[in-house]
Amino acid sequence: MSGPDEGSRAVVVERPGQHRLVRRDVPAPGPGEVLVRVAAAGICMSDRELYDGRRDAAYVRYPVTPGHEWAGTVEAVGAGVDAALVGRKTVAEGFRACGTCERCRCGETSLCTGGYAETGFTEPGAFADHLTVPARLLHLLADDAELRAAALLEPAAVV
Repeated sequence: MSGPDEGSRAVVVERPGQHRLVRRDVPAPGPGEVLVRVAAAGICMSDRELYDGRRDAAYVRYPVTPGHEWAGTVEAVGAGVDAALVGRKTVAEGFRACGTCERCRCGETSLCTGGYAETGFTEPGAFADHLTVPARLLHLLADDAELRAAALLEPAAVV
């Protein structure tokens, strides 16, 4: 992992079959977001589809940093987010439902009509040292949680 003065590394898939490792500034969390230091990220067949260009174009936006199966520790919070989250181990939902449409209000977030957005496919993912995500999508873990194992929570949840 990089140190605080070295920026943040990320794998960027520029277009199908073409990727590169970049070093950039550590992203700042916006309002309602948290900054997470990624501890572990899994590779899924959908990541392979993204890389090979076999994922439906409606569900990917190149260039993108993949990584939707991950675990890490909250390092910073944006405006409107409880500072007590800093230092907490976490995972987060990848699908970024709007939370306000009729389907979301009924608890049917997988049928959100607010537009498709998903960490690692249309939004930067966890194949990076740092990641920003909406705080409302966090699922906090126990202080003694093993983060490599926690990265497997997303695939276990969708089975």
